[in-house]
Amino acid sequence: MSQLEVSVAAGDFGPVIVLAGEADLSSIAQLNEVLTAQVSARTSHLTIDVTNLRSADLATAQALILAALIVRVQGGNAVLVNPRATVALMLDRLRAAETFTVLGRTSGGRTSQQHRLLLNGGQLQ
Repeated sequence: MSQLEVSVAAGDFGPVIVLAGEADLSSIAQLNEVLTAQVSARTSHLTIDVTNLRSADLATAQALILAALIVRVQGGNAVLVNPRATVALMLDRLRAAETFTVLGRTSGGRTSQQHRLLLNGGQLQ
């Protein structure tokens, strides 16, 4: 049973995918379905709000990265909002910093600018 909640809302610049709970292999089909629908619509700005995403496994991180890369190849931008330290660390380990614009704070209280620096090769402390 999946512990991931996924919703899509209209944002000011395009769709906002909101993820909450715990993302793992049991929820990857659900996540891929939502991500595929959004990138297939050739969105130019995709926002993924992970404020309430407590954890993400490798498959989840790869799905998010792939969606962001597709949006970028289509000439758009992918934004990751409020990643917690655990999610940021997973993306850092995958060297995915260039894939997303990261906005917000991690649970450790870092600002988005500090967080962007950490994702660009720094270490979470």
